[in-house]
Amino acid sequence: MAIDLKPGQSVRVTIRKTINRASARKTLERLFMKDKSVSKPIERRSRNFKDIPKRRGGVIWTKRPDKLHPSLQRGQSATVKTTPQSIRDLSSVAAFIQVNRA
Repeated sequence: MAIDLKPGQSVRVTIRKTINRASARKTLERLFMKDKSVSKPIERRSRNFKDIPKRRGGVIWTKRPDKLHPSLQRGQSATVKTTPQSIRDLSSVAAFIQVNRA
């Protein structure tokens, strides 16, 4: 990685290539969900759904809202606070992203 990261810093992560690995997509989704500007609309949508318990075959089932995933297109960016784990995650997907200081 071109930039030397230390825990506790805030960095700006920008997607510069199309993500073609499923594991890299999941890692970036997890990192991008730490940014409030990315996760806030998804949380707002989930807030409208109520857990609806209902009886199915004598067993109580609860319907929960579907998980929404952030769209990870080229050029999209998020601000992430670095931790030792997030630094390892960023280095594993370094081929798809660009990291700058925030």
